[in-house]
Amino acid sequence: MGLFSLIDRYLIRLFFSTMSMVLLGLIGVFTIADFVEKIDNFVDAGVGAEVMLTYYAYSLPYFIDMAMPMSMLLATVISLGTLNKHYEIAAMRASGISMIRIARPLLLLGVFFTLFQFVFQNLVVMPANHIHKEITRNVIKPDRSPKRLKDVVRQDVNGNIIIMKSYDVSTNKGGDISILAYRDSGITERWDYRYMQWVDSLNNWQKRDGLRRKFDANGKLLFSRLSLDDDLPITITPLDIRKEQIRPDEMNIFQLNQFIAKKKTLGLNPHRWEVDFHFKLAFVMTGFIVIFLGISFALQGTRENLALGVGKSVAALFVYYFFIIGGQKVAYNSIMHPAIAVWFGNVVLLSAGIWLFIQTAKK
Repeated sequence: MGLFSLIDRYLIRLFFSTMSMVLLGLIGVFTIADFVEKIDNFVDAGVGAEVMLTYYAYSLPYFIDMAMPMSMLLATVISLGTLNKHYEIAAMRASGISMIRIARPLLLLGVFFTLFQFVFQNLVVMPANHIHKEITRNVIKPDRSPKRLKDVVRQDVNGNIIIMKSYDVSTNKGGDISILAYRDSGITERWDYRYMQWVDSLNNWQKRDGLRRKFDANGKLLFSRLSLDDDLPITITPLDIRKEQIRPDEMNIFQLNQFIAKKKTLGLNPHRWEVDFHFKLAFVMTGFIVIFLGISFALQGTRENLALGVGKSVAALFVYYFFIIGGQKVAYNSIMHPAIAVWFGNVVLLSAGIWLFIQTAKK
């Protein structure tokens, strides 16, 4: 039993030493490639070394997250492949040690990294990514701030919610406006306008084609009438609308879930964000899947040609990315349910990994 524990420690140590080297190398490549791409923007914006260091400090969690699947994959193949090359796997198999027992420490690492990536992505990567993009929008490329906003949702200090289908920043004009008085019992009042435009001289909104509706506690319509002369039930100004908020693609899984629930409550279609929600969950499984595949590819290759196992593993990772990103695009177009489209790649690659593992164990 002590010998097995020693083998486990040796395999885990080899895994982490390989993973750390690959991870550092990939982070360096990502940083250099990004710097080369952005250097003209840094020069044009006239930013100094302090801003650039801050920019890349907040980029680092994203680079780590992107590099981890490839690092884990290569660490699995190289660590197991090294043991296989030195006949240590053959000796263990000859001693009656099963494949599942040999692979157990790596499989446990796969579970650990799945949990780690979930926490890391939601508590570190997404908040840092939001700040990183704010630096890009406000400092490096301020002239590229959006001139037209879509699906604007803002909550006033009085609790009322304003929804604009579109908003032109240059003219301070919004189209297809809905203002909702939302209380614990649900929506109590609703105002709809064809458009609203801010008038500086009046310090207020000019509105057109208004309709006011009131509902009881059960959501039943009490009355509906034209509403143009009424005062707007909001105090929001153009500055409040332009004020930067966390965008859905910069939210963690918990914020995104609340955002989707709020969209549904307001009667809006959250389909795109439901796709992203499932994508974030499915992508967390990458670590376990690549380790599972890497085990089989490492032991299927010949002892003299470790590169064959590495090549197969890298190809499998690209196939996985093709499936999961392709599934996301398919789901965006509403061709398939978000969960089915996005998780399809995980199911296919995990099934392939199980089949390969069984075939390898029979040899």
